[in-house]
Amino acid sequence: MKIVFIGDSITDSGRDRENGRDLGEGYVKIAAGKLRLLYPEAEIEVVNRGVSGDRVADVLARAEEAVKEEPDITVLQVGVNDVWQAGEKLSAEAFERDYCALVRALKKAGGRVILLQPYVLKVGDKSRLRPALAKANAAVGKIAEEEGVRLIPLDEIFTGVSQDIDPALFAADGVHPTHRGCRYIADLVIKELKKDL
Repeated sequence: MKIVFIGDSITDSGRDRENGRDLGEGYVKIAAGKLRLLYPEAEIEVVNRGVSGDRVADVLARAEEAVKEEPDITVLQVGVNDVWQAGEKLSAEAFERDYCALVRALKKAGGRVILLQPYVLKVGDKSRLRPALAKANAAVGKIAEEEGVRLIPLDEIFTGVSQDIDPALFAADGVHPTHRGCRYIADLVIKELKKDL
């Protein structure tokens, strides 16, 4: 079983891009470690192809990096940089077009695709991004349904759990997950991956 993670800095998490086996220090590394413990007899290969700063169009331009790995499962996490950089000027149409093209490109690898919903937690001034995020996530939900791929609603889940817990404990800047946030994302991903393992 080969699982490829592709996305932006949340996936990248400081990985050494010169070392194709490096998983970074975030949720991908944590998920890989937990999978080894849960399925010690299984041959599970985890690959990290996150690149810090990437927007949807950037990941689309390098989707072949994931496809050529011939993954059984591809986990896609991208979109928050589009929201962060464009803000109120985010074009829902362009976002949906590029995201849909990206999902279709990843599906060509032949394996299953799992989407991680972009999220922004209510830390500092990040609430200003919520209108743009809502547009992006509406598109992601629509694409997941139309393309028949699975979606982990991270923004909805984090919004829920941060009602009783300081959201900064999950992402100190509202976007990049802390170790606790990474563990939480890893557990959600593993819960979805268990359906295929």
